[in-house]
Amino acid sequence: MSTHTVQRNKKARAARRKVVFLSAAMLIVLCICLIDAYLFPLRYFWAFASVPDISARQEGELRVHFLDVGQGDSILLEFPDGKNMLIDGGDSSETVCRNLIRYCKGLKIDTFNSILLTHPDTDHAGGLDDVLRVFGAETVFYPKCDPDCNAAYRSFLTAADKYSQNRLISCLYRNIVSETAENFYYLMFLSPFLPEIESSYYTAANEENPSSEVLNNVSAVTYLEYAGRRMILTGDATVTVEDQLVHDYTETEGEVFVFETATPYGTRTLRPNFADIDFLKAGHHGSASSTGEAFCELLKPDCLFVSAGAGNPYGHPSLAAMENVLAVNEEAEIYRTDELGNILLTIAEDGSYTVEWMDF
Repeated sequence: MSTHTVQRNKKARAARRKVVFLSAAMLIVLCICLIDAYLFPLRYFWAFASVPDISARQEGELRVHFLDVGQGDSILLEFPDGKNMLIDGGDSSETVCRNLIRYCKGLKIDTFNSILLTHPDTDHAGGLDDVLRVFGAETVFYPKCDPDCNAAYRSFLTAADKYSQNRLISCLYRNIVSETAENFYYLMFLSPFLPEIESSYYTAANEENPSSEVLNNVSAVTYLEYAGRRMILTGDATVTVEDQLVHDYTETEGEVFVFETATPYGTRTLRPNFADIDFLKAGHHGSASSTGEAFCELLKPDCLFVSAGAGNPYGHPSLAAMENVLAVNEEAEIYRTDELGNILLTIAEDGSYTVEWMDF
């Protein structure tokens, strides 16, 4: 074989190796892009390597995690029958989303049974699109608002369409009930009204450029009861919504909120009791526009939970909201994520409860 032929063969082999290398590199890049686009946002990949060590829920316990997402909201519920629910997901910042995913992985969550976006504000909706991409959900509850009210809400709706099985508009009487009669619990929506009922809240929220107060007032307000303990979670609902709830409850002695629902173990009557509750999540991060006097006078909560960012520029939580609670129950305990980090409320099957906090 001539020297010229040998050199030509070497060049051909080198060219083939280069083609193979470039093809492999392109395939790897394509795989990475597909994984990032459809399976898992790779900017959070290292969260898997730093999953926090969180104790597992014990038999018969209901746990409520008030997550530290800065100046935003996120609450994770672990029900006694093993089901779970995420309410809001903080903002879209990388740190918040990464920590939220880490925390959920620390609880060994594979898929959410339900996710609730209380209202479209960015500090509640921002992180949920990535949460849905990573975990998915059986059911998503969402507010009836103009999809174009902001980018975070649009992104959430797109993710919900792709990564959830059922999508339901949040409204009065929707509920989640325990799978078995043992350790019975229920969560029921108190507000807003049914979407087929013409409501000023719904109408305003679907107008062009709705105000922040309008969007706050379509917040899903939910009631949770287990083992004799009662809690109300308010999203960013303002005093306007609170006063309407107080009026409807007192004028009908609570009958307007009574609802019969079918369960695997027969029909159950859900009868929310607002008076002298155990736990309240302060509305709108403890803003003076929520947790009003009439609401507090009816509820008289023993514990108040506040989700707010440390050193936030809004002065949350406001002194007025805290004073409204303490005025009706001077022994009320106040727990704040800006001071304590992630807060965990655990309710045992006998009704006893503990509150602890963790900083991850």
